[in-house]
Amino acid sequence: MTKQSSSKRAQPNLQVSCEDLQSWFLSSLGGEILAQELATAQPLIERLFGYHLMQAGVTDKVDFAACSRINHCFRLSPSVAQKGAALVDFEQLPLPGESIDVAVLHHLLDFSRHPHQVLREAARVLIPGGHLVLIGFNPFSMLGVSRFLFDRAPHQRGNQLRAARVEDWMNLLDLQAGTLERGFFRLPLQHRELLAKTMWMERRGARWRLPWGGFYIIVARKEVARMRTIKIDWRANRKPALGAVPSSPRVAARRRHHKP
Repeated sequence: MTKQSSSKRAQPNLQVSCEDLQSWFLSSLGGEILAQELATAQPLIERLFGYHLMQAGVTDKVDFAACSRINHCFRLSPSVAQKGAALVDFEQLPLPGESIDVAVLHHLLDFSRHPHQVLREAARVLIPGGHLVLIGFNPFSMLGVSRFLFDRAPHQRGNQLRAARVEDWMNLLDLQAGTLERGFFRLPLQHRELLAKTMWMERRGARWRLPWGGFYIIVARKEVARMRTIKIDWRANRKPALGAVPSSPRVAARRRHHKP
C-alpha cells in the first residue's frame, strides 16, 4: 500500500468531519476561533454585491451571510446534522454554471478528500467578476503545530493546506486572489481565562501582520476576458478584428503554447 493511498484512507469523509467539528466549535477554543473568523470576514463580505450568495461550511454555528447586503443568501450543507437549504456533494454542485455572485467556503477545503475539485466547482458556479471568500486553517501556526504535541483534535485532522498553495490552485482556475487576512495568533488553549490573558498576542499579530495566524481568509475574484477595440484603418489591405485580451497568467500561457 502506498503512502498516498493510506493518507487518503486516514482522512474521513466530509460528513464525518463535520459531525466531529460541530461539538469542537462549541468548546472554548473552537468558539473563540469561530467568533474571530466571523469578525474578520464580516467587513470583507459587507463590501461584496450581487444577487445570489452561497454559504457552505463545516458548521452551521456561524452565519457569514448575516452581514451581507445581498438579498438572496442560502446555505448548502455537507452533513445531515447541519441546517441548510439542501444536502449536497460539493465535488458536484447541483447549480448551473455562472449563477452565483458570492460564494463563502468555510473550511471545506481543509476537510474534503478532494479539495481541488471542491474549489473547481466553486469557481464554475461563480459568475464572471464574482467573488469567492475562502476560510482555512493555517498549518504553519501555533494552532497547526499543536497537532504534533497533543492528541489530534477534530480541527487537526484536515489537509493542512497553506494559503500560498490555495492561491496557486485559484490561479489555475482563473480566480485572482486579492485580500488575504489572518487571525488567531494566540496559544491554542482550551481555557477561556487563559485565552483572555493572551489577547496581547492577538493585537500584536494583527498590527504587525504576522504570517502565523491560526486561520486565513482569502478573497478572490473570478477573472473575465477584456475586449480591446482596435482602430480601423480602411486604407489597409487587411481588415483588423476584435480579439480577447488574456486577463490571467493561465490564459496567456495557453495562448503562447498554442501559438505556431
